[in-house]
This record gives sequence, C-alpha cells and structure tokens, in this order.
Amino acid sequence: MDRTKIIIDTDIGDDIDDALAIAFALESPELDVIGITTVFKNVTARAKLAVNMLEMAGRSDIPVYAGIGKPILNQVDLNEIPNQFSEEKDGHAEGYGTDAIDFIINTVMKSDGDITLVPIGPLTNIAVAILKEPELRNKVKEIVMMGGCFYSHLSEWNIRCDPEAARIVFESGIPIKAVGLDVTVQCVLTKEEVDRLFTKPKRSAAYIRELVGRWQQVTDHYPMMHDPLAICAVFDNEILEFQRDEIVVETQGEFTRGATYNKTALYWRGNAEQSVIQAAKNVDSEAFIKLYMDRVCF
Repeated sequence: MDRTKIIIDTDIGDDIDDALAIAFALESPELDVIGITTVFKNVTARAKLAVNMLEMAGRSDIPVYAGIGKPILNQVDLNEIPNQFSEEKDGHAEGYGTDAIDFIINTVMKSDGDITLVPIGPLTNIAVAILKEPELRNKVKEIVMMGGCFYSHLSEWNIRCDPEAARIVFESGIPIKAVGLDVTVQCVLTKEEVDRLFTKPKRSAAYIRELVGRWQQVTDHYPMMHDPLAICAVFDNEILEFQRDEIVVETQGEFTRGATYNKTALYWRGNAEQSVIQAAKNVDSEAFIKLYMDRVCF
C-alpha cells in the first residue's frame, strides 16, 4: 500500500480533538506521519504536549517543531497555557525544534511533490511558509484541513483566529479539502465511547486518557471529532462527500470577519469549475465513529 506522507499542523492542548486526531493518524495504515508542527499562542507548550504524546505512543521517531504563536494581525497572549498542559508532567519534554516554518518548507521542497499538509488549527504556519517560499504552491500535493463553515452562516474558530492567514492559504492555488463545522458537529463521541478510550486505548492513544482527564475539568460536553474527521478525509473517499466550491475568506467585515463565504452555495454559481477548493458537505457520522473507535481502541 502506498502511504500518504503528511505533516500535521496543530494547536494541540485546548480542545481534545487535536490529540484524538494524532492518535487516529498514527493508527491509520494509509498514512505516514513525517512531522508535527504547532501553531497559535503558546507553541512551546503545545510542542511539549506533542512530544510526550508521541513518546507514549512509541513514535518518538516523528519530529516535532514549534511554529508561530502570533496570528498575522490578531493579538493573542503568547504565554497562555493550554488547558491540557501540565508543567509537572509535560514541562520536562525535550527533543522538539523551534523552526516549524523551515521544516515545512525544506521537507516539501526536497520531496517528490507527494506531501499533504494537514492543518487542524489556525493557518498561520502554512500561510507564512507560502509567503516565505512561494514555490510551495507547486510542490505541496494537497492541503486537507479542519476549518471553516461552508453551507451555513458561521465564523469558525480556526479561521477566525487568523483570517489573513486563511485568506493566503485559500488563495494560494494549492488544492484544498476543507472539513468544516457543517459536518464535524455531527460526529460526537458518546459516554460509552469515551469510557472505551479510557479503558481500551491502543498504544497510540496511551496519553489520551491523561489529556481527556485534564480537558474534562474545563468542559461540560463529550468530544466533537472536528480534527479526526480531517485526518479521515486524507485517505477515505466514502465517509465524506465533498463539493467543489468557490470559497473566499472574509477579513474586513465588522460581524463576519473570519467567515468562509461560499460564493457557489450561498449566492451564485461563481467559478466552482475552476476552483481548487473542495468543501465537505455530508458525512456518514456513524461509519466514521465506528472506524475511529476500531482503529484507536482494542
């Protein structure tokens, strides 16, 4: 089987879905995770979380690089500690780099054009890499991302955190599969499935129990599988239905800043035929949750 090489770009440490996505990627034989980069706010704490998760999974061979914490225009607290980070248990983590942008550029440019970028957080790292090395537009195989909301009126978190970066990525010309809230909110773990994650995780998900426990201290709902669904979209052509659409990112609106405006679905047909962007429109949530649990748990 030809395995798709992927770099996961993540804001691990806030919502639990980033960690769930990484575990899923490690247990997917279709994928070869060749690196993990961190983005948004305290990227060092996020990198330490990723290092510890990979170590617990027996995958310390996968390099981790801290990226850019500050969005292009938005102001954020770069020292804010992610809710899943524990100084006592994660603070000692070493073995990560601090040059995520150079890692992305060098890895992709030395490749045979067979690397897929999988951003599951704000798009700052990807946008800055494109600006620094415009030739990435011709070398990245595809971007498969979690972000946006394409068939209803909502400004989704990952896009809203850095709308300027999102606009750069969406206008880059790189083929994009975007998995937005339209489908991800349909994929929610039940109490029984969370209990199974606690009691029967494979080694790839060994750290999930710890992270879910920390996350549950600050939340009152069960995990929505936003980011794992984007991992699924890299290799599965059945669970998700995509539609080619002309998408623009709103950066100026007083109330709509960060919205992913779908000119095809919401206004007129636009230039969907010429678009390189495919947005997820439907999902078989039952099939996806079964696939996820079968892969990540015994």
